[in-house]
Amino acid sequence: MKFFSCVITTGLALASSTSFAHQNDQVRYRPESHAPAGVMADHQHRQGEWMVGYRTMSRDFSGLYSGSDKVSDSVAAAAGYSMVANSMSMDMHMLDIMYALNDDITLMLMPEYMTMNMSMRSVAMSGAMGGMDMGAHSGASHTGGHDHSVSGWGDTTLAALLRVYQRGPHQVHATLGVSLPTGSVDEQQADGRFVHYGMQLGSGTYDLVPSITYNGVAGLLSWGAQFGGEWRLESANDSGFAFGDQFNVLAWGAYRLADWVSASARLQYEKREDINGHYNGPHGHSSPPDLQANYGGEWVELGLGVNLVAQQGPLAGIRLGLEWLLPVSEYYNGLQVGRDAGLSMSLSYAL
Repeated sequence: MKFFSCVITTGLALASSTSFAHQNDQVRYRPESHAPAGVMADHQHRQGEWMVGYRTMSRDFSGLYSGSDKVSDSVAAAAGYSMVANSMSMDMHMLDIMYALNDDITLMLMPEYMTMNMSMRSVAMSGAMGGMDMGAHSGASHTGGHDHSVSGWGDTTLAALLRVYQRGPHQVHATLGVSLPTGSVDEQQADGRFVHYGMQLGSGTYDLVPSITYNGVAGLLSWGAQFGGEWRLESANDSGFAFGDQFNVLAWGAYRLADWVSASARLQYEKREDINGHYNGPHGHSSPPDLQANYGGEWVELGLGVNLVAQQGPLAGIRLGLEWLLPVSEYYNGLQVGRDAGLSMSLSYAL
């Protein structure tokens, strides 16, 4: 609730600091000039300009899914699992620091802090799990419901945004980035076993994070598209595994409703591969997130957002973006807890 109160307060402050005059094409700060809040590496800056920003992304997960179908606990029990995820929450907080060496090259630094919580429930187990010898894995299975959580610094992204093309209202830039493994991959439960793969704070590997972004504008309209991904540069981290590669394709459009606010819509396709390798220490196999094959999938999601920017007063130039992201189509590898709607917020100021 504190997060949403902060968002509402900031939005009202920005609105109160703007001019409510009619729309025009010569506003000092165009709210639609930035992509929706859930899109990163979407714009460049002028030579010598700094941008300091804060981003947060919050998402909840619930339900048990296999492929594109929601399934019952009996499916997990038949596969030999004794526990399934009841729900999960994930919150990511990022600093977004950008500096333009010149009009064609903008540098970006993004450290992040992660918080995750998962609630588990018991299911009546029936049969062996794929013929696997459960005794080969250290630690006894949990019984009854329980929660576990992790928090701490995640991975850090360093990137350069390079202008590729600009003519009239059209611009293309490429982002060459690398994700540094500053997040922990040895988070453990109270009994000394590794937590689920997906609850580690980082990837534990050096990862290539490239993208190519197009932006266009005409009057009160703006639009854009981006293709990007994350490719692992190492076959395993210090804990013995590597997350799968991922890529996404997205497109958005925005319309300026007033000098200080624009509305946006975005469509995104995302694909993630499952996990390679295996924990090299004690870990459980009693629930789907304990197994590498129960990660990854394909999703199509719809984002609806607003961007606000103060035009005058002490808050002039401060930008606030909000975007709500909703799954439209989904396919999960193996058995997984399903994605619910997510919320992204960005707050930034360029100097």
